[in-house]
Amino acid sequence: MSEIQFLNVDLELESKQDISALVADLKKIATVLHYDKDEYRQLARIEANIEVSTPDKAINHMCELIESCSRNALKQWLACSRRTFDIGFESGTSPKCFNQALQADTLLRISAIGAGVEITIYPMES
Repeated sequence: MSEIQFLNVDLELESKQDISALVADLKKIATVLHYDKDEYRQLARIEANIEVSTPDKAINHMCELIESCSRNALKQWLACSRRTFDIGFESGTSPKCFNQALQADTLLRISAIGAGVEITIYPMES
């Protein structure tokens, strides 16, 4: 029997402008899973490089990383059309009920930096 579990939080960025300084700043203290650019947009997916047990802790850690970026990187952050914390879960058959909470302070922090939240549920591996 497979258990439902929290996997990680990825920070997803999209911009029509250059975000290379932002990605470079975050790369010093996080893992860049994907960074791609073409003539229309730049995309990045970034993950914290520490083990976290809850989405709340992961998002707070990522917020700290963003808040510690250089002024130039923060300007690029504000220019992004997408700044999303993607919370990943693996589905399973137990427990019967599973939940993970984001604290009010975390939601305020997400809002203060102009980010959003989405949830991705991955199927059980067979």
